[in-house]
Amino acid sequence: MAQGEPRPRDPVLATPRDVVVLIAVLLVLTVTLGTVLVQAWPPSAVANGGAPHADRIRILFWVPGLLRDTRLFLVVASAGGLGALIHVLRSVYEYVGDRKLRRSWITMYVLEPFVGAALALVVYCFLRGGLTTSMASSSDINPYGVTSVAALVGMFSRQTVDKLRAVFNTLLTPPRDSPEEGLGRPGPPQTPTPTADPD
Repeated sequence: MAQGEPRPRDPVLATPRDVVVLIAVLLVLTVTLGTVLVQAWPPSAVANGGAPHADRIRILFWVPGLLRDTRLFLVVASAGGLGALIHVLRSVYEYVGDRKLRRSWITMYVLEPFVGAALALVVYCFLRGGLTTSMASSSDINPYGVTSVAALVGMFSRQTVDKLRAVFNTLLTPPRDSPEEGLGRPGPPQTPTPTADPD
């Protein structure tokens, strides 16, 4: 290395104390989200339909009256967080076992369950919006199905974001100018040039 050039910083490995605190936080999050998932689980839908009503349930230290729709949101968010925690816990024990866990990754590991929960809610709203399915009311929804999808979304959040990006790039890409359809710009016709596409 030439004199005067800054030396690259060595990655700071996590200390044993960092590992213990991180694992404790992740286990508390796992127990909390698992408890919320079980306590918010919606009851079976009423066969004769009827007006929706809010049932009082206990969720940790909170006793709200929640509609079935609201309980489904809680189930989806907690399942997405649990799915992300499965991925995070597997990654943590592999890197701790290889003694390669870096201190700079701790923030990512702590925030990943919240990302999984938020992404699961986005995908759930996308599906409930009828863009890809014809889901009707909350009474027609199988909570086991949405919980499974939410957990997988949380577990594979990076792949989910990549897939959503690909879907929306396809849906929202503006059409190319087409003179046959009257979309061409006014002016003399231009001949194609071998330059790169500006898109």
